[in-house]
Amino acid sequence: MSGRRPPQPRALAAKALIRVERGGYANLVLAGLLRESGLSARDRAFASRLTYGTLERLRTLDARLTPFLKKPIRRLDPEVRTALRLGLYQMLYMDAVPDAAAVSESVKLTRSLGKSSAAGMVNAVLRRAAGEWHPSFADETERLGVRYSVSDPVAKLLLDSWGARAEQILAASFETPSMTIRVNTLRTDAEGLSARLSQEGVRTEQTLLRDALVLHGAGEITALPSFGEGLFHVQGLASQMAVTALAPEPGQRVLDLCAAPGGKSATIAQWMNNSGTLYSCDAAESRLPLIRSLFERLGIRCGEVLCRDGTRREPAFAEMDRVLCDVPCSGLGVLAKKPDIRYKDLADLPKLIQTQREILENGALALRAGGRLVYSTCTINPEENEGVVLDFLARHPAFRLMRTLPESWTQGAQEHNGMITFLPDTTQTDGFFVATLERLW
Repeated sequence: MSGRRPPQPRALAAKALIRVERGGYANLVLAGLLRESGLSARDRAFASRLTYGTLERLRTLDARLTPFLKKPIRRLDPEVRTALRLGLYQMLYMDAVPDAAAVSESVKLTRSLGKSSAAGMVNAVLRRAAGEWHPSFADETERLGVRYSVSDPVAKLLLDSWGARAEQILAASFETPSMTIRVNTLRTDAEGLSARLSQEGVRTEQTLLRDALVLHGAGEITALPSFGEGLFHVQGLASQMAVTALAPEPGQRVLDLCAAPGGKSATIAQWMNNSGTLYSCDAAESRLPLIRSLFERLGIRCGEVLCRDGTRREPAFAEMDRVLCDVPCSGLGVLAKKPDIRYKDLADLPKLIQTQREILENGALALRAGGRLVYSTCTINPEENEGVVLDFLARHPAFRLMRTLPESWTQGAQEHNGMITFLPDTTQTDGFFVATLERLW
């Protein structure tokens, strides 16, 4: 970056939003731009909040802007559309930014993006759109969709599944998720890591799980020396619950059918104390380096990273002691972490559910009698969760559901015959589903 001035954080956020609109993934687009930006830590944080916050509230922002535009917002130039959204987001949701500053900076941004002719319009529309708002809606689906900035299909699915509870679930999707980590028990313990992080200026908080800690004030977590030394990895509490339910043991043969990016596999290896064999598989060759680099950083030696499609039978996988099927899903439990998911049309849901069924079938075929299988998702859609498991059990009498998590760990969650759905509004975790199955013969 020598000789170049770093971009302004608003300009970087605008660039990220335009790229996401063209099909990029928000986390990958933003990470790449920040890496090359030369911005200070404070400006990086501001740019990140602007990008993710605007994406998170996109439908609401567009609904408030639309009445003051002469043509549909989708017909505006991308640069103008983005400047309007960024400006209104700051006015409505960032108390630290005065309205006047948000407007003036958006006008400057419009000009810097090469759209000076639209600067006056941006000024006028922002001042009007930030005023009182009294919208009318065709039905409850549209109201929830606009109010909580999700697509109509997402709003309808949650309404159909959870009724009036859907509003609480959607409201919780705007809560900033806690930064939860898993202690690498191959190298340290919770007390030792907490002391080390304290030296690095990070405060820790104990959770229900001994080796899961919440971090406060971590900043850029990858910059921490303890991260570089592989003393922990980032993993949500509900995700760690899935491995707790699996309860792998040292010396066992364990199969993780959908392992990338590797967090659950890493926790499994720690439960195994690096003893036995862990097969960490993923269908996407491009994602395997994520698992390998995580294993290397954490010192995991019992894991074999393989490119395997979980929907296809692999004869080499047989007589496994434990199998984890953390299947691809709609992701409706992690709206707070992945704003892209908010606007899904869910058209691929039937195909996705068929994939989930096939992965569960293959995982079950790999399990020995007396072995344990965990089926998990990061969605709160019952059709992908209980629906898939109950369909499987109806056709496989050799399997039964097990209760493996203590009730004290699942307070606020929904339970159905031992199947647990963690809901973000009452458990303060990701929305997550865990079902534990035992093979009887």
